[in-house]
Amino acid sequence: MRDLFARYVRHHEANRSLLEWIGAVGAVAFPLLYLLRMNSNFPVLYDDIGWRIVATVLCAVLALRRRWPSAAQPYYFAYSYFTIFYCLAFLLPLTMLHNKAATPTVVNMIWSAALIVLLTDWRNTIIVLSSGYALSVAVFWATVSTPHLPIDFILWWIPMCGVLVACGSISKYVEKRAELERMRRLYAGLAGSVAHEMRTPLAQIQHVFRCIEAEVSPDSEAARLVRQGHSAIQRGLQSITITLRQVSHRKPAPLELRPLSAEQCARKALDEYAYDSPEARECVHLRVEEDFHFQGDATTFELMLFNLLKNALYYLPVRPTMEIGVTVKTTPTTCIVVRDTGPGIPPDVLSRLFQEFQTHGKAEGTGLGLAFCYRTIHEWGGAIACRSEHGHFTEFTINLPSCPSPAPAPAQAAPAMPEPMPSLKGHTVLIVDDIWFNRSVARTVTASLGMTVLEAEHGQQALDMLQGGAMPDIVLMDMSMPGLDGMSTTRRLRALPGAAGRVPVLALTADDSADVLAEAREAGMQGVLGKPIDVDALTTALRTSLNQTSSHSLRV
Repeated sequence: MRDLFARYVRHHEANRSLLEWIGAVGAVAFPLLYLLRMNSNFPVLYDDIGWRIVATVLCAVLALRRRWPSAAQPYYFAYSYFTIFYCLAFLLPLTMLHNKAATPTVVNMIWSAALIVLLTDWRNTIIVLSSGYALSVAVFWATVSTPHLPIDFILWWIPMCGVLVACGSISKYVEKRAELERMRRLYAGLAGSVAHEMRTPLAQIQHVFRCIEAEVSPDSEAARLVRQGHSAIQRGLQSITITLRQVSHRKPAPLELRPLSAEQCARKALDEYAYDSPEARECVHLRVEEDFHFQGDATTFELMLFNLLKNALYYLPVRPTMEIGVTVKTTPTTCIVVRDTGPGIPPDVLSRLFQEFQTHGKAEGTGLGLAFCYRTIHEWGGAIACRSEHGHFTEFTINLPSCPSPAPAPAQAAPAMPEPMPSLKGHTVLIVDDIWFNRSVARTVTASLGMTVLEAEHGQQALDMLQGGAMPDIVLMDMSMPGLDGMSTTRRLRALPGAAGRVPVLALTADDSADVLAEAREAGMQGVLGKPIDVDALTTALRTSLNQTSSHSLRV
């Protein structure tokens, strides 16, 4: 019963004013319809004035929620539930029975059932309708000397109610899915915008810290402060990456999944998580009972563990003795268990914990993190479950189907010779970015690799340079620029004749979400690099793109 009532409350949390409006309508409709009925030619077999007065008062009080005293406010939903039950599911069917299913009372039954479908979720709709009708029949049978039930109407009404409930439930489901999709798109757009607006200044701060770090003694107070700054930036960048991945619904291609060691992935995630303090790191422990391998994506798995750690560590300031344990084991199933001795989760929240846009205990939470974990684990063929005791602990169990570990190459076999990667020295790169500081950072990195650097402040200038005879070996293209953005510039570049139209393009963006990646590939880009620039990732991407271009030229 508690779960049913919780579902009813959630049904009205987004629009509490609906109950007030229904109460106002009922407070007017019940006496008005009574007066119309008494002054019409309708033969009144039963005067329900007493029942209607009660219904009118109940509805009037329901409409006056904002005038309820503070002490009574927590009981408003329970009161509204009773009012709906009494007025719509009990009173009108009782009046219909007393009046032998006359046409006006049948009409009242239809609109009352429709209102119940509107005001409750499908489970409570069934409970309210069935219990209300049963009570009305019982009262009718007990108060009439020779009760007569309209069997034909009842047999007709039962399937009619079923159709109403089914149609209402389907309509609510479709509306809910449409609202979720709208919210996903809204969150994705907002997350991408915030990522761009935050990553760019974080990249600038990170660059300044690197310059300061190069000038101060490693043991000085300034160096310690710089390291703290680096850690803070890393936490911010991790949060941005996690949020972008949470709002992405791109399913991984089978080729993107590979055998991973559960122990290695868990250890790497715990080592690379950006903890707020040394105390936070000390309360997290890894225990490996037995390692196993599973098919997955290492980065995504780390982000999932980051999310679980972040949720648990949120409560560390108020529970400083809290411990967080990450256990890798194969008995009774191959799984990874994340358990914390935090405040726990109330039972009524557990049932909807993995639903999108559901959050508990964190005012700033998006309600997407655990839904992201649930969706990803199931796409990998596994399952995730939560067990919690409110006030004592929370335990997430990630079950992953095991797979054979990667077989080592035979000892006698000669290692395959990798295709030689070209040196970057002597190659020319064109950096296209409307922000001078971003160009400066990219120029510093690429020049240190021995590359000749050309610069353009916007997309049209880059196209003019290519059409004017400039021939870089590769282009680093910012995605967000005034006028022609990175996508539009790349599409026009691909339409240029000759070698200019075949120059490889790498995107530089603060929003490296799945949608941006897909659009970049469609526009003709060879890769996407997130901001701030990671020197190793940029070097690898430059060499890979130049190597592919060189191989293609040889084949041609």
